[in-house]
Amino acid sequence: MRNKDILDMLSKEIKNQTPDISDRLSLHLPETKGRVIEMTKAKNNKKRNWIIGVSAAAVLALSIGLSSMWYQYYSVDTVIGIDVNPSIELQVNRNDTVLKAVALNDDANVILDDMKLSGVDYNTAINALIGSMLKNGYINDLKNSILISVDNDDAQKRLDLEERLMQEISAILSDSSVEPALMAQSVSSDEQLKNLANQYNISLGKATLIQRICAMDSTKTFESLAKLSVNDLYLLADIQDVEFDDILAQGSPSDSAYITADEAKSAALTHAKVTADSASFTKTEMDFDDGVMVYEIEFVSGNVKYEYDINATDAAVTKYETEQIASNSQNSSNSNNSANNNSSTNNNTASASVTQEQAKNIALQHAGVSNATVTKLEYDRDDNDYDIEFTAGGYKYEYEVNASNGSVKNWEKEAVKTNNNANTNTNTNTSSSASTSITKEQAKSIALQHAGVSNANITKLEFDRDDNDYDIEFTAGNYEYEYEVNASNGNVKSWDKEAVKSASASITQEQAKNIALQHAGISSPSYIKAEFDSDDNKYDVEFKSGNTEYEYEINASNGNIIKWESDKDD
Repeated sequence: MRNKDILDMLSKEIKNQTPDISDRLSLHLPETKGRVIEMTKAKNNKKRNWIIGVSAAAVLALSIGLSSMWYQYYSVDTVIGIDVNPSIELQVNRNDTVLKAVALNDDANVILDDMKLSGVDYNTAINALIGSMLKNGYINDLKNSILISVDNDDAQKRLDLEERLMQEISAILSDSSVEPALMAQSVSSDEQLKNLANQYNISLGKATLIQRICAMDSTKTFESLAKLSVNDLYLLADIQDVEFDDILAQGSPSDSAYITADEAKSAALTHAKVTADSASFTKTEMDFDDGVMVYEIEFVSGNVKYEYDINATDAAVTKYETEQIASNSQNSSNSNNSANNNSSTNNNTASASVTQEQAKNIALQHAGVSNATVTKLEYDRDDNDYDIEFTAGGYKYEYEVNASNGSVKNWEKEAVKTNNNANTNTNTNTSSSASTSITKEQAKSIALQHAGVSNANITKLEFDRDDNDYDIEFTAGNYEYEYEVNASNGNVKSWDKEAVKSASASITQEQAKNIALQHAGISSPSYIKAEFDSDDNKYDVEFKSGNTEYEYEINASNGNIIKWESDKDD
């Protein structure tokens, strides 16, 4: 509202509120026809002052009222930030009415388009924004994370609003069959953080999340993380165990847009020309490096230690290093064969001269056991040791073995519950107390032999300590199998066999790729992958050309395109 409009309003209101008393005064005046009545100066001042006083009071009251109305309606009380990759801020007044919707990046302009959100309540605005993000492909099963940020001086009001927004957005996405990963946080108007948000055209809420991640990992820069979507930021925060105690959170960020950890391992092994059986993996972790999401893979084979960075999108090798490590009887010698780092390291960097297999044997020998079920075998780079856990003879063992010299740094032994009767003698030398005499590999063989299959795709092989059994799941032919194998004696405790939808698919994976490429008008994508979804009998095809990513769903029966979308990188 302009100043002129305000003045006009005040003027009209004053005129309406100021009493016209001339008629009433004339009723009390004596007949003055033919007479001149002299009005004394004192009387005139008194009446005029009374009228002026009434008018001034009216003006004051009206000014206060209008100021209150102005503050109530036109003053920003709360700022709500909605971040996916589009970053949008809603400026809301005390009546929960949107005063302004602000697009903070190009993607946000796509979402707002010609929306007129000013004057609507914030619930209506949120519904419209989330609906537009779904329609334009910014929210789906591959990108399901949404960051909600609330800036308000009243702490309780912030918290209440965060909870309401979480419920509202969750309900909207549930109707669209998307399992969301939601975070709601309070933000403060920190001047330095505001400047960073303005510099990188992101919301204050996204800037706050990036600041948290950078605080946990000094190798990350604000500039590089500002380019990531909220889904990727949420994945990184999960990996780095960023504390979210003061944040409302629901669901898990989707990693479906990326290859699996097993696929990343396979890519590293293929490049290194090492077989899976001869490799001991010490690290498999998703991270962000040089502008892309990668898997950091580390493993040992023979006397060589390998470190790989595998592109999480297309499984390409982005970096690798190999390092010769010495046996126990030799001094360590190093060689560095980095693809992207030509620096040679001649100093003794091989602090871990003990291999994973050697560390396991050292722990078993120290414990005096030869047949054990190993449930954990990991290299701890920070402490330069191996953390080893195993069970044998009714006991659980935990060891820390020095990775430099093989010495036992720490160990614990604890009796565990067995599946035998309570009257069983606790003497660990009796054969009946060997609760876990079956290894993972033996349990797998037992399940496959029981199922009568020799060539299977193992999807789960885990030791369940509580039930003292192995949970095994695999697929073979057109069936899915689930087994529970007793870890004490190898008996099959339970099993289930279920027919899976066979590809009534007359369309092959290669044909599905070609259908998608032809539809998109692309002949040579920079990468492409296709996966068969047996539940929905379709192929999920993803590929990239230039700076555009494509996602297709192809009917496996007839090759029809069920759904498709494209998304340009920033």
